[in-house]
Amino acid sequence: MNLEQVRYVDDAITSRHSVRAFLNKPVDLQIIKDILTVASRAPSGTNTQPWKVYVVTGKKRDEMVQRVCKAQIELFTQPELARACHQLA
Repeated sequence: MNLEQVRYVDDAITSRHSVRAFLNKPVDLQIIKDILTVASRAPSGTNTQPWKVYVVTGKKRDEMVQRVCKAQIELFTQPELARACHQLA
């Protein structure tokens, strides 16, 4: 790796930030595909690649978000559920 490549990687790492506010604007499907193509090359322990990725949009996405939020509230308000889930894992 030459010095220019090292600087490029260093800039990418040091300039990253966490986004906590999102626009209500759809992301182009090709951008999502490009991101997932790059992400699929990320290393994993012993090359197991233990992930699955689903792209969900529209009404199905909204339904899923509601279900996940409801489940999170239930786990927060009923800690015994969280303990039970942890024991199952």
